[in-house]
Amino acid sequence: MKILDKLSFIGEDTRTRRFLLPRRIVWTCGDVYGVENLLAEKSLQIGLEETTVTTLKNGPEGQNASVVLDFGVEINGSARVLAADTALGSYRNIRLVFGESVAEAMSDAGIKNATNDHAMRDMLVGIPFLSDQEFAQTGFRFLRVELMGANAQADIKSILAVFVYRDIEYLGSFECSDSRLNDIYNTAAYTCHLNMQMLLWDGIKRDRLVWIGDMHPEMLTIRSVFGGHPIVEESLDFVMSQTPLPGWMNGLPTYSMWWVLIVWDWYWYTGDVSFLKARQDYMVPLLRQLAGLVNDDGSDSIPEYFLDWPTRGTASAISGSRSLLRMALAKGALIAELYEEEFAIKNICTAALQRLTTIQLENHGGSKQSAAFMAMSCPATQESIVKDVLLKDGPRGLSTFLSYYVLTTMADAGYQEEAIRQLREYYGAMLDCGATTFWEDFDIGWIQKPGRIDEPVLPGGYDLHGDNGAFCYTGYRHSLCHGWASGPVTFLAEQVLGIRIMAPGCRKLSIKPYLGELDWAQGTFPTPYGVVYVRHDKGLDEKIITKVTAPDEITIIGDMV
Repeated sequence: MKILDKLSFIGEDTRTRRFLLPRRIVWTCGDVYGVENLLAEKSLQIGLEETTVTTLKNGPEGQNASVVLDFGVEINGSARVLAADTALGSYRNIRLVFGESVAEAMSDAGIKNATNDHAMRDMLVGIPFLSDQEFAQTGFRFLRVELMGANAQADIKSILAVFVYRDIEYLGSFECSDSRLNDIYNTAAYTCHLNMQMLLWDGIKRDRLVWIGDMHPEMLTIRSVFGGHPIVEESLDFVMSQTPLPGWMNGLPTYSMWWVLIVWDWYWYTGDVSFLKARQDYMVPLLRQLAGLVNDDGSDSIPEYFLDWPTRGTASAISGSRSLLRMALAKGALIAELYEEEFAIKNICTAALQRLTTIQLENHGGSKQSAAFMAMSCPATQESIVKDVLLKDGPRGLSTFLSYYVLTTMADAGYQEEAIRQLREYYGAMLDCGATTFWEDFDIGWIQKPGRIDEPVLPGGYDLHGDNGAFCYTGYRHSLCHGWASGPVTFLAEQVLGIRIMAPGCRKLSIKPYLGELDWAQGTFPTPYGVVYVRHDKGLDEKIITKVTAPDEITIIGDMV
């Protein structure tokens, strides 16, 4: 028997690993010689005679030799260091500091909330002579390498980023006459893709966890770009297995509500009834538990009101959470219809929803997020909420987590142009600051001062990353690659390309585009039966000409040729 046949493997990593050279040298300090050699492509094998090296050298006292590298784009992965020292027994200590911004890579632990939470991003490591080693597993774009110790010297052949990701095809796409919208779509899709690691993570630096509420916008992005990828069901089941009832997913009642919504929306996309029935034993008692949160008089006994961090502990969180409960009960009743032996739970959900709607939701507290969910759960309030709250102050008050729901509410009320303008301004501002992925949070007011994430911060200057953030994401703890920020993908597919799913399994699609100021738009949308292609062109008479190519199993609703 071969040795490999005797081993008991418990799984495998099917992700792809690729190596990236630094794109540029951002900064050096102390005595660093031949730093440009780090940008040169070389054999990735250490040899006894390495002549093209970068030398870091420390004196008896003073600043340590350091370099900050930019790999050009945010990635998930690690650093690979090839050390070329040939003196027998030589051993050097270097400090590696990973950063999603230059300022984070140049930070010290504890300063401006720089942290190793969830993944080591600041570490002291040893590099023996003639070594080739990998360090860490985190999200980063920038890397500081600092030589430690008086009179130390290190000859480095190469420093590479090891990019670890799922090599999957982008089936969905979007392109239009506005290059800024194209960049936003592609960045949002890439942001979600990076978080498709072992399971569907929230962030690749921090929050390398499955947060089920945060997963809803990610799920929408996945079905728009990658189709019916199994990571969605695997992540749903992981959190289900981690949360025996009567517990609440991730410790939050609203996140169990989100689980119901994700299950329904995934079924609506796949049309797979067996997917619903496989989770019936958990879904039915959960729906009964959610219905039990509604009191006889229409009030509720939700243990904790959490819609998002900015509304936590406010009156608007109550209205937002009650709105989410309305939506979960409504979808729960639809799910129960497909459980042929569970008509009783449908009636329980419907009755609870009727009681819940007897009390009018009023207090959005000026929160665009809470207001949008109030409008989604009670369409009769949509017009007034859009005019009174969502249209005010442009993109101020948007959050990356819930922007899709705010902008969609505006667009569905007939304010498509304003919604597109806000999306362009809000997400485009991050791109203008050097972002290659979208962030855990962003406030448009942060750009009132000049600052970028891809340049060092001058002494006493404004630090866009380290000087902002709130709640659990202040300073450098703030993630600059969060999957929940991928909402622009679904918004542009639905609102500009006009693609809406009208029947389970995408058997029927409505295609009603909105071009507004655009001259044309085109894209693809994956379905269980294959990819749908659409192209919209604005004629001289402003009339939109639409061309659609779709699998035979799909019925298309809309005006087209």
